Amino acid sequence: MKPTLLVLTDSSPAAARARAYAAVLAAPLGAEVHLLHVYPTPPMTTRVGVLMEATNARYVQRERRALEAVAAAMPVPTTATTVASLWEEAVQQALARHQPLLLIAGLTATDSRLDEWLSNRALPLAHETGYPLLLVPEHLPTAALRPPGCLALAVRDQFFTLTPQALALRPLLAALAAAVVPVTVARPDEPTAGQQGLAAAQECGLTPALAGSTLYRVVAEAPAAGLRQAVTELAADVLVLLDPGHGWVAKLFGTNVIGEVLRHTPVPVLLLATQENGVA
Repeated sequence: MKPTLLVLTDSSPAAARARAYAAVLAAPLGAEVHLLHVYPTPPMTTRVGVLMEATNARYVQRERRALEAVAAAMPVPTTATTVASLWEEAVQQALARHQPLLLIAGLTATDSRLDEWLSNRALPLAHETGYPLLLVPEHLPTAALRPPGCLALAVRDQFFTLTPQALALRPLLAALAAAVVPVTVARPDEPTAGQQGLAAAQECGLTPALAGSTLYRVVAEAPAAGLRQAVTELAADVLVLLDPGHGWVAKLFGTNVIGEVLRHTPVPVLLLATQENGVA
């Protein structure tokens, strides 16, 4: 069975970028891409439901044909599914069926946490499912649609353990032959910050090269700005963030480094869930 990359897609520009990046990643591994478009079915009264059922069926049929055409035009083997269903249920079914190495979704530019929640529904999936989630910015330049050569792995001054699904990324990372560089952001009064995170990265098993890695430290007051600085200085193609999964409500209304990074990232962001999430 060929490895699979599962792309959560729709008609948005961000989704188009995600599909293009998925093809770039799939080629070196010989992986297949599966496109999933979910047309949500909102709750309705019986009278409205009878009227809308036929309309929804026609819409889904039209969208199914359009997505199949998109799949046929992809430069790597690609299949497609369009369903009218509850979004979370459809995603869980697709994960169970395809057991992908990686979930991929587009990242729509937003101006607020509420917009972020409404436009980027995939964001909680890493810590909810344990699967790695790659978020591709809608404004990613065409020149950046290439296999990544450097991944910046953001670590904090604490230990972590990756989920089995995150560790299943090893074949993809091996096929890409990309460098993975542990990065931390420290304040000027924290000269040894990040050492526990470095030790955890060296032992996490994501790539063999991490065992002998060293820590790249950026001095900055704001973690999100420091991580963007690290991406620039390292010329990193992807920023890897550990998602501890503290709940989406907290992320929506509270201070959150992941949210700040995603709103301003110039490169794709890979979210890796940790075992502390309680996801097995």
